[in-house]
Amino acid sequence: MVDTREKFREMLNDIAATDGITKFNQLAEMTGINAVTFTRIKNNEIKSVSVETFNKLNAAFDNRYNLRWFQGDSPYMTVKETIEAKDKLPVSQIMPDSSAEIIASLKRELDRQEKSFNAQLAAKDETIATKNAQLADKDRTIEKCEQTIKTLQDQVFDLRHLLSQKMTKDELDNYPFVIGVADDHKKSRKRT
Repeated sequence: MVDTREKFREMLNDIAATDGITKFNQLAEMTGINAVTFTRIKNNEIKSVSVETFNKLNAAFDNRYNLRWFQGDSPYMTVKETIEAKDKLPVSQIMPDSSAEIIASLKRELDRQEKSFNAQLAAKDETIATKNAQLADKDRTIEKCEQTIKTLQDQVFDLRHLLSQKMTKDELDNYPFVIGVADDHKKSRKRT
């Protein structure tokens, strides 16, 4: 059985040499693979690397790596190396003997790709559902804030009204003459 961890580490070394990318955080942004996963693979903390993880890393680098190499079925790491090697081989060694083998091989590859795409689609659907739930929570929070603001504005209006009434009553109580004195033609008297 092929050690996919070692193959994955070889890919990372090739990426570092070819592209100059050595930081797991940068690879995580490019691939969608968690940076911790890269560290765990590097430290042999997982049993094997999945084809989906290989495909994510490979997709970030224009699918230049050979899946058959990753699975231990080819000695050539890159697709370019595979093509160059096939150019040097006779057609009889490149093509399987029967069309049934070709069809079976293509079917296996299509099945692998379909599983990978379905997994990616499911992950994206889950992310969309999570984001929609977060948006709904924010909308509810905004609505509550707007209600609170309205309630506080109503309270401020009521308090201003009460304050203006209180000030008017106090001013009238402290008025130096009895209200209506001039109208009555009576002696003015001070209120105490």
